[in-house]
Amino acid sequence: MTQAIAHRGEPVGHRENTLPAFAAAAAAGADMVELDCRLTSDDVVVVLHDPTLSRLWGVPAPVKDLDLAEVQALGDGDERIPTLAEALAAIDLPVMVDLDDPSVTARALRVVEEACALDRALFAGNLDALSWLRGARSDARIALSWDRRELPDAELLGTLRPELFNPRFDLLDDAGIEAMHEAGIGVSAWTVDDEQVMQQLVERGVDAIITNRIRTLVALLGIGEGPETT
Repeated sequence: MTQAIAHRGEPVGHRENTLPAFAAAAAAGADMVELDCRLTSDDVVVVLHDPTLSRLWGVPAPVKDLDLAEVQALGDGDERIPTLAEALAAIDLPVMVDLDDPSVTARALRVVEEACALDRALFAGNLDALSWLRGARSDARIALSWDRRELPDAELLGTLRPELFNPRFDLLDDAGIEAMHEAGIGVSAWTVDDEQVMQQLVERGVDAIITNRIRTLVALLGIGEGPETT
């Protein structure tokens, strides 16, 4: 059965990477929630995709230039930027922890360890971050994010020992799926919002799909509430 991974929670009806978005994704039937990590100026890991606060929070500044109190003052009600620790405490599901910025990796790992969440954390993102992580924890679960047409070579796969090969969906062909499965590695695809493409990927045998439209995906898989209406 293909797993449904909620990209930044449920961002159709909620602000992405917030606790309400994660709760909505879980309620919709997601198997896993994906989230992103950034560091504040006082070295706290917060859940945010962009390096700046402009797009979602209306502040034209890098998150690294603000301390935690300044970051968490943004937003309204529950729709605020959570820390990674808060997100892990609020989410009962497995979590894909995206490490786009290598500088956040060590601190993010420490937060996951302190939350006793290593067994349900699947780390994705920057190759340098994943390489450091594998050196630090031989038991860390890794999804090898990929944005190139050619497949990763055997040396890289042997070093990282990924649980999932995680390419952009339009770079994934049947030969790649077969090669990864023959190597004992699952295949996920990001970020898939078109229902027809979801169906095609399921039929081609992918093991997981990452989507912004989690209700559409779980309905297609027969495990959720039904497709989005907005």
